[in-house]
Amino acid sequence: MKRIINAVIVDDEFPARENLNKLLEEYCTDVNVVGKAANVNEAKELIDNLKPDVVFLDINMPGMNGFDLLDKLSEKNFCLVFVTAFNEYGIQAVKANAIEYLLKPVSVKELQQTISKIRELLNKSTKEGENKSNLKTTKIVITHFQGFSIFNCNEIIRLEANDNYTKIFFNNHKPITSSKTLKDFEDILDPDNFFRIHKSYIINFDYIKEYSNLDGGIVILHDNSKLSISRRKLQEFLDKIQKRTLYLK
Repeated sequence: MKRIINAVIVDDEFPARENLNKLLEEYCTDVNVVGKAANVNEAKELIDNLKPDVVFLDINMPGMNGFDLLDKLSEKNFCLVFVTAFNEYGIQAVKANAIEYLLKPVSVKELQQTISKIRELLNKSTKEGENKSNLKTTKIVITHFQGFSIFNCNEIIRLEANDNYTKIFFNNHKPITSSKTLKDFEDILDPDNFFRIHKSYIINFDYIKEYSNLDGGIVILHDNSKLSISRRKLQEFLDKIQKRTLYLK
């Protein structure tokens, strides 16, 4: 018996919400729409309370848009599907780890294919004993002044805040300055691998070479960079290191 997939629909237009709801009812019978929202505030409350498996999210909405909603959520333990009448948000959708990007009017075939993809991901997650928060992409789109580049996340050694930009350091590529803030990257990178040790730094645990308690705490990475760990982040950093490694005292 198929597991029911719980869904939330977010769209400021009532006909659009009802049309998608009807398509799901008629053509994706294993999907249960548990809530519908007309704006960002309503959507945040629904998502926080209902913990859906998938959120169908419109982008262009009055006041705050779909990306603003994602910024407001402290956890994103769901599959994200953008449903929009505009096709110019593809790069931002990839950055937001969207499972799919559906253009209005929604095609039944594309909707069914999307639900199949979501079910496959959820089944894989359950089989491997993971939760939905681990359904993260292994690649990342980094926008910069000349356009954008795509990297494997495991190529990133560290990220450093530079005013409202972020400088990203790689193990086999020259650094890139992204037009996104460090907070943007903190929200989308896998917390099992990446940790913000300071207001100015995010590091990849896989590239830690050494830790020193001098000057309140310093981490040395494989590129020989020496970064300070903020006092309030130190204990969490040490706890994560202990969970990830054979920690001998």
